[in-house]
Amino acid sequence: MRKIIAMLVISFLSVQCKDTTTLTAKEREFAITELNKSKDNLLKAIKDLNEAQFYFKVDENTWSIAECVEHVTLFVDEVFEILDESLELPANPDRRKDVKFSDNELLLFVQDRTTKSKTQEEFQPNKTYENPSETIDIFQEKLEKHIAYLENTKDDLRNHYVNFGTVDAYQIFLYMAAHTNRHIAQIEEIKKNKHFSKN
Repeated sequence: MRKIIAMLVISFLSVQCKDTTTLTAKEREFAITELNKSKDNLLKAIKDLNEAQFYFKVDENTWSIAECVEHVTLFVDEVFEILDESLELPANPDRRKDVKFSDNELLLFVQDRTTKSKTQEEFQPNKTYENPSETIDIFQEKLEKHIAYLENTKDDLRNHYVNFGTVDAYQIFLYMAAHTNRHIAQIEEIKKNKHFSKN
């Protein structure tokens, strides 16, 4: 009987001591799946476009497809810095109450184009890359680095925060996927314009 009680106590303590500061397998899979889906959908949206199609603009106040892709790539690259800044601060579980959206709510909110907003200056397309081909190569390279990080990190992403929202450091990866999806929708809108060349 004593042995049984001892085993139950050990089992209970092992559950209580379970590490809650690293991502679960489910969280890793969810974020990686969303990032891969956004990448695949972007590549599909721009597949076989020619130069004229890439640079077509509905008007002078809107972006071309090339500018949309550049903007997405600039943001994907910036996430490394955003993440580093977040992790430099101490973990703070008390700030969980400030997180505005659940993971799924955040995805839906960011990719919804009902409300338009102007991007920050550092994310404005400014011909940072030589051409759309180079841009998409860099996009894929940076995204693969984010995915590799998610696969292996032991960082406490849920208790570090990014101050726009507020979202936690894990959610910045979901934000990145949703942000890409948002601009895929914009690309599809451009392609549907009656003046958009079909070949």
